[in-house]
Amino acid sequence: MNSNIKVIPFPDIEGAYIVISAYKSDDANGLKKCMSFFFDGGNNIGAEWEPDYGPITVIYSCAESHPKAQEHWFYPFCTGYGNWSQLAVIDSGLSKAFLDGDYALLFGILKDWTKR
Repeated sequence: MNSNIKVIPFPDIEGAYIVISAYKSDDANGLKKCMSFFFDGGNNIGAEWEPDYGPITVIYSCAESHPKAQEHWFYPFCTGYGNWSQLAVIDSGLSKAFLDGDYALLFGILKDWTKR
């Protein structure tokens, strides 16, 4: 697990988080930064969006005994990252919400994905 991951609660929006981390790369400074928005639906389902890399990803929490269990940075374990949609970013207006600073809308879109 990446020890430099920080999950920061977003002010005034329950279940909303900003996630920051970095990993080694061949870039000039020897690292690549990562930043994402994460919404915990409170139902063992989360939705994440990394503006640099693309899709909305739905993450399902699971027990360690689940056959597909993987360690996760928010939930103790999840079933993986296979449920995602790149088109949903455009169709939902997620990028525009970020550009406009409309974080209530941005996290609202992610929240909707935790109910699917």
